Amino acid sequence: MSRAARVRAASARPSIAPRLGRAALVAAVAVALGVFHVWARTRVVAAGYELGELQKEHVRLTSEHDRLRIEVETLRSPAALERFARTRLGMAPPAPGAVRAAGPRLALAGGGVGKDVDGVDHRPGPAEPARSPRPAGAREDASSPPGVRVALRGPLVAGRAPPER
Repeated sequence: MSRAARVRAASARPSIAPRLGRAALVAAVAVALGVFHVWARTRVVAAGYELGELQKEHVRLTSEHDRLRIEVETLRSPAALERFARTRLGMAPPAPGAVRAAGPRLALAGGGVGKDVDGVDHRPGPAEPARSPRPAGAREDASSPPGVRVALRGPLVAGRAPPER
């Protein structure tokens, strides 16, 4: 074959380089897609595990919240409050006759309203320590036994009947 025939035959055949370049590009894109798919799948699986852990923690915290709410409600019950006051605080109900209510009749007999006055007889009961000085404004009440202090508070409410004795 002559040189010219070989040049014509070589020019008539397509070159391998462009086909090889396209194949390499397609392979690179396929590999990139595969790597992206594997990366995305591992991220989804990791997020699923994390979600499962968070759901377990949520269930645990919800049950603990419910338990604490029940404990608070139990501690707020009158029986529990009384038990706490008696055991931890050393409180007890006042002795019979230790507290007298000051009604309008006592307030009128007391003669006025003074400072630090609360309307309650202040003889010490078993749940409170004795007070030595009489509070300012507290007066001896004419209807009370001698030595009993009665502190008075506030104006009389119109239309209110005095307590029965």
